[in-house]
Amino acid sequence: MNKKILEKPAINNGLSNIEYKKIHQKNAIIEYLYKMGPTSNPDIARYTKMSSPTITKLVQELIDLGIIIDMGVGESIGGRKPNLFGINPNARYIVGVDIDCRMVKLGIFNLANEAVSEIVTYFGNVKDKNKMFTELFSRLDDLLENSHLNKEAFLGIGVSIPGLINSKTGQTYKDVRIDEKTLEELFRDHYKLPVIMDSDSRVMAIGEQAFGFAKNKKDVLCLNICDGIGLGMILNGSVYHGKSGLAGEFGHINVVKDGNLCTCGKYGCLETVASGTALIEQAQQGIKKGNASLISEIVNDNLDDIHVSDIIEAVNKGDIFAIEIINKLGHFLGEAMASLVHIFNPEMIIIGGKVALAEDYLINPIQNTLNKYTISHIKKDTIVVTSELEERVKLLGSVAMVMNQVFDESVEDLKFL
Repeated sequence: MNKKILEKPAINNGLSNIEYKKIHQKNAIIEYLYKMGPTSNPDIARYTKMSSPTITKLVQELIDLGIIIDMGVGESIGGRKPNLFGINPNARYIVGVDIDCRMVKLGIFNLANEAVSEIVTYFGNVKDKNKMFTELFSRLDDLLENSHLNKEAFLGIGVSIPGLINSKTGQTYKDVRIDEKTLEELFRDHYKLPVIMDSDSRVMAIGEQAFGFAKNKKDVLCLNICDGIGLGMILNGSVYHGKSGLAGEFGHINVVKDGNLCTCGKYGCLETVASGTALIEQAQQGIKKGNASLISEIVNDNLDDIHVSDIIEAVNKGDIFAIEIINKLGHFLGEAMASLVHIFNPEMIIIGGKVALAEDYLINPIQNTLNKYTISHIKKDTIVVTSELEERVKLLGSVAMVMNQVFDESVEDLKFL
């Protein structure tokens, strides 16, 4: 959060310096209340470095606009009880979109980060672009219409998408285009709202930083294990993007010499042995070779219909074969993660995605392998956990992504006021 208001903001959009400065001051108050919760005018003044009379005046103006609400008298911490002010949760709304390789989630959220609509979840294959986005826009249109919310109250749309995406330009590298338009252009043209999009692994990191285990931590790595494997990095408190906005392709490091062909065109990538796709293939091949497993019963012997969730269900029922292939996957991950521990010395590594629902069955082999391959003095400072946000993390991260841009002074087309 910015701790100082610009002293001499440049004239912008026809506004005078005084008007422009006032908008920035109000944005600073809104940001503080959004991130810190209800608080008193003196606390706001101390944080923003504005005078008490200025804060009192601006807070009242924001109350008149319906953005801030007077929450009454709070508890005394010595002396007079303070009057508390907080964000009106329904002053503005954000649309969250989580596009996975096989599933899409849609929802509308308020400023308390609460869903104010149903969370629409449905299967959709991102490889079938025309069909997928036609259905996505149709479902989102219905969701917005049924919400009966004023479109003017929407701040923007946050979109999480798998694969290579340049977060600086919005360009995707898996040809997610329709009629020569990028996905970002499709959303903007259809909804006439600001659109912020990023790779699903970085959106996971943003969600963990805002709402999960990474909150108030400075060096955290987030492993997103779904069909593929991605890495979201929080380094020195900031989400890392890399020079071209393409950092985090952890799934494409080589771990098996002369291994299987990967979707990237290379051989022996981590994704070929430790992703959700690899897990499904190992289950199918093992059962065809005669391994007895509850997985067969769960999918009614239709091995082509196996999903990661079916394997996780079998694991949680104590199925030996399912536990063995999760264990094997965990060992491959642990070997690759050892390099991350040595390079970044993170305070935490969070495992997310569908595979993470195996929880201790996944974490234990990872820990055992890390103990084997890492220097103990470095490893002892790193905690490895599965995400407490589970499969909500990218939807929540898409909301946090929009709000981060709202409060970024360098972004002029996405503002609260």
